Amino acid sequence: MKLQTFEDLGYFKEYYINGKYIGSIRCKKDREVMGYYGSANEVTNDLILLDNKKRIKPGVIVRTILYNLCGKKI
Repeated sequence: MKLQTFEDLGYFKEYYINGKYIGSIRCKKDREVMGYYGSANEVTNDLILLDNKKRIKPGVIVRTILYNLCGKKI
């Protein structure tokens, strides 16, 4: 039986402020633990433009969760 290999298409990071979902962006992998258990609290350094046209100003405390996008078969 031949093993199938997949190519990762990237990752996306969800942003939450005070427990409320704000939006997400495509990004590179920045942590080892993915999903809810890998969530982290961060303070934004720059203006963040989300995919849904919302903005997060610098200096805001956010909770982020990183997920991988589906891949494609090679």
